[in-house]
Amino acid sequence: MTSSAKPSRLSDTGLPLGASLPELPDYLKEGMGAAWNQSGTIRVLLFASVYCTHCIDLLPHLQMIAEKHPSFSIRLFTTGDEEDHRSMKEYFGWDFPVSTMDQSDMEAYFQVTALPFMMLVDESDSVAAKGVIYNVDDFEQIVQINRISSS
Repeated sequence: MTSSAKPSRLSDTGLPLGASLPELPDYLKEGMGAAWNQSGTIRVLLFASVYCTHCIDLLPHLQMIAEKHPSFSIRLFTTGDEEDHRSMKEYFGWDFPVSTMDQSDMEAYFQVTALPFMMLVDESDSVAAKGVIYNVDDFEQIVQINRISSS
């Protein structure tokens, strides 16, 4: 398999379990402040495209995920621009950060090749769980399988 080949299974996408988060260039950290390096908290990194039907269908579920897991620090990366993000945050009532990231950067920095995708980063700054998600049930299944605590 060449480096540009797509993963053979969806579980092959995303950073490997146990991997540390990459150092991002400044332009990708814009608007994140200190939130990017939050060791000691469980972070949920969500990846979506504004051109992906499954991604758009996931958006209404994100507020419920945030409310169900208030101790998780959620960050959404989308291919949308600032205006898209402002509209989404207002419409859905999100208070978590939303950042622009091209699909090529999602793949380059996070090895994400399937969308919508999530990665849970544990308190020790390692990828603890990951997977394609379409709704709250998918999110909860990944959390339960990996015994990630939200308390």
